[in-house]
Amino acid sequence: MKYIKICLLLLNYLIISNATAQVTEADYIKGKQLFIKSEILNEERQLLISLPVNYDRNIHDYPVIYVMDAEFLFDLTQSIVKIRAERNYMPRSIIVGITNNTGKRNDMAFILKNKEGREFFGGYGGKSKEHVAFLKDEVISFIEKKYRANSHRTIIGMSPTFGPVLDAFWSDPTLFKGYIVLASELAQYTSNGKTIEDQIFASIQSGKHSGNSLYIGKASRDLLNRPIEENQAYTNLNKALEKLNPQNFKYKIEVLEEEDHYGMSVPGIQHGLETIYPKNVWNIPYKSFRNAENPAKTIKHYFEKLSKQYGFDIIPNEDSFYFIGNILGIGRRLKSSKRYPELVELLELAVSYYPNSSIVHKRLSEAYISINELIKAELSEKKSIELSKNKNND
Repeated sequence: MKYIKICLLLLNYLIISNATAQVTEADYIKGKQLFIKSEILNEERQLLISLPVNYDRNIHDYPVIYVMDAEFLFDLTQSIVKIRAERNYMPRSIIVGITNNTGKRNDMAFILKNKEGREFFGGYGGKSKEHVAFLKDEVISFIEKKYRANSHRTIIGMSPTFGPVLDAFWSDPTLFKGYIVLASELAQYTSNGKTIEDQIFASIQSGKHSGNSLYIGKASRDLLNRPIEENQAYTNLNKALEKLNPQNFKYKIEVLEEEDHYGMSVPGIQHGLETIYPKNVWNIPYKSFRNAENPAKTIKHYFEKLSKQYGFDIIPNEDSFYFIGNILGIGRRLKSSKRYPELVELLELAVSYYPNSSIVHKRLSEAYISINELIKAELSEKKSIELSKNKNND
């Protein structure tokens, strides 16, 4: 009996062992890394690059988000942008992260002092202008030559690395369209004897920021260790800007409650992107599109208007993760409603946006069959098959 029990246990073990899933391992690559030898900084710097989905087979240009402190903020920015872009809250974008070299992060800080003259950041810093020049003359020029990057640029900096962000804001305001400043000091004095708060307000008051957006966020827990003037600076700057009422300039300046110095980067980046791409503008009415008399014409007109507002070509997403708010999603609804002529016109528009998409040509071929345009259907099917052989296609 004991022998039988042992045999049954052994048999059970063998059955479980054989049922175990086979596991393979491979690297998970989220982007590219490049190294650039900077003549301005006299050092090599690492760049992390994230390209939008289907970048290699699409043809349009993209806005670019430049992320300081990339070793900490790059993955976070990449995730937030991906989710927001998939749900039409902003355009898909190229993300460029600039990592810090060991011991060099504080070089970018402003040399700051409080009203009593005590140094902030331990007296380090003073090289924010060199880093603005590095960004402008070496990083941005390289990115815009190598990638399909348009001139709509956003920059994100945090704590000491907000130095180049604000330096660019008031010294070279057209370098970026969006400025996201995390964990900023406002009541501290820079080397010119003025507070950061005063310099931000003077720059906005000058009228040089038409079409720009500025987000400044501070963690409430940081203010527990700051003089009362810091809290007042956030309140006062908001009041001054509300009274100034700058035209064609978007801003949000806030204290994030129950957040700490680095934890505030999560809501801070999200709120910063919402400032640049506000929901009242990026509330794409796809339900209205599909119910329109002429969906293709309505979509084309809507995105032309949005493009004019932002100064670069913005097109509807081809498809999205489990979401109907995109051009193929509208196509599926038109097909289920048997609105075949409108479907054909929509997918012809989609081909103009995504001429190298095998799936768009495939759907257009099917739509042509629905209206008995068999020659066009055959041509679109051939194009779809041809494109599908490309490794960059779906």
